[in-house]
Amino acid sequence: MVASVRCPSADPEVMATTDRAGCLKETNLQELSAAEHASIGALVGSLEMAIMRPAVFWKTELQQQRFSLMRAVNPSYCYRGLPLAIASIAPITCIQFGANSAFSTALKELRGSSQLSEGDKILAAVTAGAASALVQCPCQLVEVNQSNHGSSMLSTARRVVSMHGILGLYRGYTMGATREGIFCSSYMAINPMTKRWLQKNHPELSDTAATLCSSAVSGTLGAAMSHPADTLKTRLQAGALPLRPGEAPEASHIRGPIAALKDLQQRGHLLQKCYAGFSPRLFRLICCTYIYSTMTERLEDLWRMASVDFTMTPLPLA
Repeated sequence: MVASVRCPSADPEVMATTDRAGCLKETNLQELSAAEHASIGALVGSLEMAIMRPAVFWKTELQQQRFSLMRAVNPSYCYRGLPLAIASIAPITCIQFGANSAFSTALKELRGSSQLSEGDKILAAVTAGAASALVQCPCQLVEVNQSNHGSSMLSTARRVVSMHGILGLYRGYTMGATREGIFCSSYMAINPMTKRWLQKNHPELSDTAATLCSSAVSGTLGAAMSHPADTLKTRLQAGALPLRPGEAPEASHIRGPIAALKDLQQRGHLLQKCYAGFSPRLFRLICCTYIYSTMTERLEDLWRMASVDFTMTPLPLA
């Protein structure tokens, strides 16, 4: 039978276990590298998108003021573009996880400390989110316009490039970087901070309950703070191509976030327009934060178990 013991004088990342022969086995739980975190991020992001794709469609439809219940419950609509969505989210979460790990390591070296302050954790996550938007922005622009027009992703990308040039794929980047920076800080930094606070101040909570509560708090905060930027990004990206043949695309007169804000204000109550589609996105971000949190912990544990180093030392039998 195997028994686990923590070596009092060992490194905190070392776990000791005993096997049937009475030998002490030290398991070195080394910190994962940026590349390993990136691999985990790609897998976590892909699985989350496969689960939550309808919520993304509902949010986009509401933001464009074209929501229809018949379309919302029709799988051919709410799952349209799923392969592209998964193919686009995998490198994005790969970059977010990998960049967050790399920036965290760089900040530790810069500060000369083995631990990061809470502020530095948020800074690393915000920077990672902005970096991921460099890949995410073109993918989401094609995804939004493919959903609107029903064409293939390749033909959609070609139409955008033919009308606006290669930089047309980066329409709405500043808003995308803002959104991703806030979102990454909410699930990478604020969520674990909230969970630690809950476990410290409410020890009666189970780990699952603490994870659920922290996901709800950090997901709501991230959604509320980033949604106006998300709405402006969607408006700018959806305007890259004309909705009807013969019409000029919105990009011809709505060129940036300020122009998009003015256009929303002309259409009605600005705050209400900025938070169009908030409910499905709030639902998705809370679920997303919970999925990311639980799956990341489990995958990191599995990764460590698959790459542990064992050393054998005789252990006297009782």
